[in-house]
Amino acid sequence: MLKILDNILLSDNVVESFYKHYENAEFKNWLLSILPEVEDCKNLKQDNPWHVYNCLDHILHSIEEINKQTKGLDLEVRRILAYTMFLHDIGKPESFIRRYSKLYKKEVDSFFNHNVAGVKIAERVLQNFGFNKQDSCIIKKLIDKHDIFMFITLTDDGNKFHKVLTKEYLGEIINDLNKIYNGTTLMKYLIMVGRADNKAQNPKMTKESLHLLDVMDEMLKEQIAKNEL
Repeated sequence: MLKILDNILLSDNVVESFYKHYENAEFKNWLLSILPEVEDCKNLKQDNPWHVYNCLDHILHSIEEINKQTKGLDLEVRRILAYTMFLHDIGKPESFIRRYSKLYKKEVDSFFNHNVAGVKIAERVLQNFGFNKQDSCIIKKLIDKHDIFMFITLTDDGNKFHKVLTKEYLGEIINDLNKIYNGTTLMKYLIMVGRADNKAQNPKMTKESLHLLDVMDEMLKEQIAKNEL
């Protein structure tokens, strides 16, 4: 069954392939015995301007998007990043709240700290998906940090919770990632994760986020070229 899941998550048509196999009771029961949150994600609408899919469909589309970026990379890396996307929002159901948004002037679904919940779930299931300790640490770190780009801006916007993107701040993020693995490599992965996440969201909302990721990517490449990292 794990081989089937691997094939699904590393395919070019993740959404179609997943639902085709999910109709099979044996596969579905096996997956839900490990990760019952999949069904919770399927039932989570995500009524929020940033989203156009339910939580599970968003997850599956994000895996398709990461796979587009990882073609040509080693299978081990591709698998790590595919499972990162599979689990990156898996903590949303238990983090769900309905609240009034002053920004959107209406009630919306929100998922504060879903990354923390996701890390706990990943801790529980990654061994079942065949990951060793090192790769599990990488996946959990990427899940924990996958929303970091929501709090980074290109210029100071006056929000005390936001950080302005500078070479120094990029270095701080990389130093934190160094605690797990090569920080520069993980930063490359994190940017890919951010792109995949955004491309599986509402395209009307993600233009600035994707631009930020492009700027960060170029900054990272420039620092690598100058041996500044």
